[in-house]
Amino acid sequence: MKIKLDGVVETLLITLNVRAKDYKNPKSVLHDKKSFEIASQLDYDFSKFDGAWASYYGTLARAYIMDEEVKKFIEKNSDCAIVSIGCGLDTRFERVDNGKITWYNLDLPEVIETRKKFFKDNDRVINISKSLFDSDWTKEIVINNKELLIVAEGVIMYFDENDVKKFLEILVNNFDKFELHLDLLYKGTIKMSSKHDTLKKMNNVKFKWGVKDGSEVVKLEPKLKQIGLINFTKKMGKILPFSKKIFIPIFWLMNNRLGMYTYNK
Repeated sequence: MKIKLDGVVETLLITLNVRAKDYKNPKSVLHDKKSFEIASQLDYDFSKFDGAWASYYGTLARAYIMDEEVKKFIEKNSDCAIVSIGCGLDTRFERVDNGKITWYNLDLPEVIETRKKFFKDNDRVINISKSLFDSDWTKEIVINNKELLIVAEGVIMYFDENDVKKFLEILVNNFDKFELHLDLLYKGTIKMSSKHDTLKKMNNVKFKWGVKDGSEVVKLEPKLKQIGLINFTKKMGKILPFSKKIFIPIFWLMNNRLGMYTYNK
């Protein structure tokens, strides 16, 4: 199946490729069969990412840690609502579902239409075809006294500070209470888009916003409270091949990190 995605939207194929390749590995981290099945059906030159080992292990570590934190939230709130911001072709629902949660996929119309080709309908999974900057998407989230978790992986680093601020304002202005998990780029990486091992293979895609310790998110939206920060190298260092472990100190500095926040009106 041919697929035509441009700009930032095309980056969803980077993460899909990582999860698919991992499934074929005897030492698989995610065991994500669904991603492997999707990638196998696409007519796309994934081979251009073959040399991007840093992104490969970094993306695996990120997905693993974010899965674990989502699972912790679900363990505490078994009948919760979860929103996946900029969901792409993500398969997190399939990896964490407990049979009770309600899951919302939010992305642009062309992405949601692409998702529909690969995922079966599920009464507990709702697709929303809107931009994260269109506040109307929040009206489609049915809370009914459920705890709400909002997750964004591989998304906000592609937008500038004003856009990130607008997104955060939409959240606090439309929900009474939530927990927020954000995949955050290290600010020193912003100027390295042209040298990044996967982004350099794409057209018109670059990093625009990053952080040092996640407190920058609270500065943009003071109504949020930061409750955690996890460097993805925590897991990456464990799955790197022995020959690559020499780079771990560099990754501790330059790697993405998971920022966790809460809001209570």
